[in-house]
Amino acid sequence: MRRAKQFKPAGAPTRQEQKRQADKWRGSASDRGYNHRWSKARDTFLKRNPLCVGCLASDRVEPATVVDHVDPHHGDPEKFWDSSMWQASCKWHHDSVKQRLEQLYASGAIHLQDLWLNSTIAIRIAKGMRCDEV
Repeated sequence: MRRAKQFKPAGAPTRQEQKRQADKWRGSASDRGYNHRWSKARDTFLKRNPLCVGCLASDRVEPATVVDHVDPHHGDPEKFWDSSMWQASCKWHHDSVKQRLEQLYASGAIHLQDLWLNSTIAIRIAKGMRCDEV
């Protein structure tokens, strides 16, 4: 099945150009702390916490593939390495539910404790986003 073409205004940057611009603004992954030390800490955390916190809160069992910083660190090394504020997440929860939670947090609509994927708000958002729920 073919996908319909997406509208792109003339002169609009490609996705690759957009990513390059974002990296200039926020720094590369390595600049933000995602290096060999992080890779080892991430692997250890996921071995100890193999299941997604958000899925478990919704009575689902999915493997965690992402270590999420509950409190967005924005490059602050103290927040980055605070493992008490890490949570195991599947890619879906990290890329959809957590992004929505962070938008609400940035706007002041929710509190820090609501950024956990097993919070009442996170569970409600996940249920509203899931299309495979029966």
